[in-house]
Amino acid sequence: MNKPSEVILIQTLGVPRELVQQRFAEILPGHALVWKGSELAGGKPLTEMMGSAKYLITGSLPIDGQTIRNCALSMISISFTGYDHVNLAACREKGIAVYNTPGYSTDSVAELALGLALSLLRSIPRGDAHARQTGEKFYAFPDGVELKGKTVGIVGTGATGLAAAKLFAAFGCKVLGYNRVKKEEFEKLGGTYCSMDDLLKNADIVSLHLALNAETKHIMNAERIAKMKPSAYLINTARGGLIDEAALAQALNDGKLAGAGLDVFGSEPPAQDNPLLTAKNTVLTPHLGYKTQEALLRKLEVTFRNIADFEKGIETNRVA
Repeated sequence: MNKPSEVILIQTLGVPRELVQQRFAEILPGHALVWKGSELAGGKPLTEMMGSAKYLITGSLPIDGQTIRNCALSMISISFTGYDHVNLAACREKGIAVYNTPGYSTDSVAELALGLALSLLRSIPRGDAHARQTGEKFYAFPDGVELKGKTVGIVGTGATGLAAAKLFAAFGCKVLGYNRVKKEEFEKLGGTYCSMDDLLKNADIVSLHLALNAETKHIMNAERIAKMKPSAYLINTARGGLIDEAALAQALNDGKLAGAGLDVFGSEPPAQDNPLLTAKNTVLTPHLGYKTQEALLRKLEVTFRNIADFEKGIETNRVA
């Protein structure tokens, strides 16, 4: 009897262990899932944990070139959309395939973008705190603003940007888009492409849906923030590095912007002196855009199916 191929799991997948084991057995019969998270937490070197295993499942843990060159892996399945924390060059040198899990949280992130916008327009977090007060001031709360009829600028019309555009359009919003390549699907839902400057000038809500790279880092700098309406709101559920946080905090505190809804930060967790933690009119969440039961289950299944695909020679999610 052949020994089952070991699949080393070093980080939690955010799903109950019983379900992880069940789906693993269904998708990868003849393989053995080996849990190594406790050894990682105990400081054991990654190369020792992997041993002679062919497959590794990881999340956001950085894996450097030295680790890769000293392992016996054939394939790494990253249970995460981003993959720049794994040394791909070393993987290519060693002939190790790397797959990621794109698209698992598209709807979850888009829904949070909409939720942050509604939270800002209706001051929901402050309203919750206010409602817990008693006495005559119960009804003394500032008027909110309707979402219907507003102009929403979607910066980046990839899968998540498109999903967000559909949600805002369903609420009766006019949707503008900025993207390097125009997408027919965006235009079919009634969206209009325009320049970045025109989007910032006309949008009541600007929602960011870009990858972070050298070109997009601080794309929302002081100059671009200043082009937004003083009554506008900025939403970011993509990557914290897209925004110059000091410039945004300054604009909020100076009344140059109505508010900001942020799920991501330049460094996470944000430092206690991050100016956005004390800036006016913000709704902040702890990078939970992807964190829904449905998205985590999809992530789990794609992570396992990547290994099955690799064994079949299918390279749909292969990044190296």
